[in-house]
Amino acid sequence: MIVEYDGKFEFESGKTVLWFSIPGCPPCRIVESFMEDLSREFPEIKVVHINAEEWNDLVNRFDVLNVPTLVYLKDGKEVGRQNLIRRKEEVLIRFEELRRL
Repeated sequence: MIVEYDGKFEFESGKTVLWFSIPGCPPCRIVESFMEDLSREFPEIKVVHINAEEWNDLVNRFDVLNVPTLVYLKDGKEVGRQNLIRRKEEVLIRFEELRRL
């Protein structure tokens, strides 16, 4: 399940993927096409969708320079990130790595 960030979600514990995107972005739509599947495949990993146009504080906090960007967290600390994503397989590998941490 993907959670839409509303300013209140805490991601200080557990494994979380922050998914930064903006509406109308063609590469963001590519990522959107498989994120729901991955969130169901890895129920132990929280997936939080963040509209980068609305949440500048998080964009700045995580130094997001372009979208889509995925930031991988364990207990609130960044353990990896991806941008320029083209295929589900690229992201699947990172989800599997996060699962093993």
